[in-house]
Parts: sequence; structure tokens; C-alpha cells
Amino acid sequence: MASKALKVLILHFLCLLLFLRPSSSSYQTDTLVQGQGLMLGEELLSTGIFFRLGFGCFSKCYLLIWRNDKRARLENIVWVANRNTPISFDAFPSLTIDDYGNLTISYDGGRSTFVLYSGQEARLNASAVLLNSGNFVLRELNSDGSGSGSWRGVDVFAEGSFTFGLDPNHTNQLVILWRQDIYWTSGSWYNGSFNSSSSLLTDSYCDFSYISNETETSFTCVRKDSTPLYPQLAIDYLGVLSDGRTLVNCTTSDFSNPCEGCVPQELPECRSHYHTFTPYSGLWDDIDGFRFEGDNLTLMDCKSKCLNNCSCVAYASTIQDAQTGCQIWWRSPRQYFLQDFNAPRTIYVLDSEGKSI
Repeated sequence: MASKALKVLILHFLCLLLFLRPSSSSYQTDTLVQGQGLMLGEELLSTGIFFRLGFGCFSKCYLLIWRNDKRARLENIVWVANRNTPISFDAFPSLTIDDYGNLTISYDGGRSTFVLYSGQEARLNASAVLLNSGNFVLRELNSDGSGSGSWRGVDVFAEGSFTFGLDPNHTNQLVILWRQDIYWTSGSWYNGSFNSSSSLLTDSYCDFSYISNETETSFTCVRKDSTPLYPQLAIDYLGVLSDGRTLVNCTTSDFSNPCEGCVPQELPECRSHYHTFTPYSGLWDDIDGFRFEGDNLTLMDCKSKCLNNCSCVAYASTIQDAQTGCQIWWRSPRQYFLQDFNAPRTIYVLDSEGKSI
């Protein structure tokens, strides 16, 4: 038993090193060819040395694309292939293109697979290329030597709580959607700028431009001449929009003076936006809480479920590392609490219920 525990501990340590180590690999190519495997610890590198692709592991493993810069990997990820289907750290995943041209992640010794792309017919001479744009493209080499693309990784993404992009109803403004509801709006584009929240987006490393004609409606982000950084707009699981600096953060809004553009969440009469929760780290008995099905709920989703249930006094993620899954309590778990700042779980307790802990 001790030997088995030691093996698991060593695997955990090795995967932690793989996840946190600087980006370096003997696999210095931008292309994965048919019949070849990209193993844990190996990476693809775009020809311009702008992006890398490989597996990142901590308690779970994910296929990632990240910018090739000096930031920690968690800070520069641009794409996650299997966010809703994480792979166990000891399953040793590999990325392959099989004999039929299917792009898959194999693990557990090939007994399990996660399919990224499955074509309608068998493909020969298929390859997947990491481009300087950050796109990961599956291609097939034709008999005349020309190539044709059939799949782009950027077009495949896991469902998240927050989405940043064009307002589907008013396409001359940018919005953040929480699920399907408007969470933040930039205001309409007018005379070369947004007529609301402009102070937030003008702090960005981007110079925005807007195009609207018969064939295209889009916003474009171009690097400002005054900054050496390549702009990367990112939205996290809390709905915070950033480009290396925080641009929009509605989670810290003072509701008597809300952040410009933030749209308050509709709440039942038993709640107000002044209700707050305090996080406590410790050991908790799994008492009479309710666990929601599925692991795709973020911490913000869980907080919303608690606020919309008048009996809820506390909430927490069920998967602490990923901050996903949701459990809520109708009875304060205070009497079952042992405070431990190094404990793996954090529970958020309604202040009116939890201040006496």
C-alpha cells in the first residue's frame, strides 16, 4: 500500500513539473503528421515562435495552446481543447492523427479517446499545423502537392459561463454574456469610439476599429504603437476581461456606484446586491448540502444559484482545483468546520450567517 501511494505521489510530482516548467522541448516542429503521436512533455512550436501546443497537467491534464512568452503557462493560455473532459494526470495522454485522418487525444494506454475531429471519409497524408496566428489546423495533402484545410481548433471550444464578442442584437457594440444574459456592454460604437465605458477599453493595448458592410460586421483589435506587447483579450471564468491588465471586472462593483457598463443580475425579493459571502478555507463534513449535476458550473454560476435560492446560506465548488461543479447549503456548516488555511476546499458563507465562525 505504501509503495502504491509513493508511486502516485511521484506521478503527481512529475506532472506538476511538466505543468510548471519553462517551455522547452526536443519536439521543435510546428506539425503533427499522420501516424505520429504528441506525448505528454512534448510540444509543437509555431514557425514564428509565437505559440506552443502541448499537454498541461496538474491534478488533471488538458491539451493547450499558449503564447510563447515569459509568463507562467496559466497566464497565457489561448485555447483549451478538452476543458469539459479533463484527463487524469496518470493516464498519460497523447495527441494523434489516426489512419482515417481523425484527430484524437488517446489516454489510458489507448483504451480511451477524446475526438477533436472526425471526418466523413478516410484521409491520407493528413497533418495538423500550429500556425503563427495561434490557430491549430488539420490539413490533407492532395495528390498534386496542394493542401486543403478541414478543421481549425479555434472553431472548437468548450462551453463556458462567459462569452465576449459582438452583441447579437446590436452589432455595433461589444458585450459580455453570462450564459445567454447580458452581463456587461461597451455601449454603441460612434465616431471612432464607444459612447459608453470608453474609459475601460481605451486603457487596453488594443486600438479598436469597426467594420460594417454587406459582407462583414466585425470589430478588430490592433496593437497600439505605444505598447511593445501583442494584444491578447481574454475573459476568465469569473467574467473578468483583461489584456494583461484588468479592463472589465463586474464582480467587484460597488452597487451604489457600479462599474460602467455592468448589468446587475436580477435577484428574488429575498436577496439584494448587497448580500456578500466570505470565503473560509478548512475541513468540512459533507452535511446536508445539495450537489448539482455536472462539472461545467463555474464558481460564479454556483454563487448565482445560491443567491437565487432564498434558503441558501453557503456555496462551494465541488472540484476545488478547477473551480467547477457546485454544492450549496441550506443550513450553515459552521459547526462542522475546522479552520485550516492549507486545506484543499473553500466554502463561501453568507455574511449574515457566517461572521461568527
